[in-house]
Amino acid sequence: MSEATRPASASAPAPAPLANLRDLGGIPVRGGRIRPGLVLRSDDVATTTPAQVAELVEAGLSTIIDLRSAQEAQRTGRGPSADHPLRYLALPLTDAEAAPPELAGQFLASVRTPEHVGQWYAKIFTGRKEALVRGLEAVADAPGTVLFHCAAGKDRTGMFAAALLAVLGADPEDIADDYSRTQDRLPEVYRRMGLAELSAGADIPLDHPVLAAHPAAMRTMLAVLDSHSGGITGVLRAGGLTTDLAGRLQGKLVQPVPSGL
Repeated sequence: MSEATRPASASAPAPAPLANLRDLGGIPVRGGRIRPGLVLRSDDVATTTPAQVAELVEAGLSTIIDLRSAQEAQRTGRGPSADHPLRYLALPLTDAEAAPPELAGQFLASVRTPEHVGQWYAKIFTGRKEALVRGLEAVADAPGTVLFHCAAGKDRTGMFAAALLAVLGADPEDIADDYSRTQDRLPEVYRRMGLAELSAGADIPLDHPVLAAHPAAMRTMLAVLDSHSGGITGVLRAGGLTTDLAGRLQGKLVQPVPSGL
């Protein structure tokens, strides 16, 4: 669910276990695979249960990167994670929780295919390049496991995952595959967000691409950035990514694969 289409009046959801939590460990990257247990992505941690946060902390969680807008974060706060000595980094990738109805209507009229979604992602990615680099620095500097999240764990979380994976040298198809793994989880994600229907009462067709996690959306974002901005790494370099930071991420997160395997 994008912020352009989420109703501003939606009430805070009741605590429930995360529906879109997964480890980036095992994804192939330059020189090996991502080490398991170090980088997690998910839907809204602020509305999960105290028991699940406690389990994550016991397993090594040290840092949470919150990609939600300031309005969203204000509405639900940090949730049970505030009861633990975790580093919390607010890193909003979008400005507001919901657009005025007339702007939301214009957005839905202009975003009609997964490719349009990818073009929208590319604009956000380019506009928030400095924030994305700050998030990568937090991943590199964290003493333990890092979890990054937004509301559904799809759009903003997908962009941050793409940034991290690209810096580590992941194949574009693996980046798109990681993004699309959210698709099967979306019905439960939206129920967890307190939305009785996928349309969220915003008059959105159930098959509208903004409600999906189609791999073509991520492929398009990557292609747009490749053609206009030197690719993801080119955008991030313009936002402050350094060779040192890329090397620190590589050293921390990449598990070499023995030759012949």
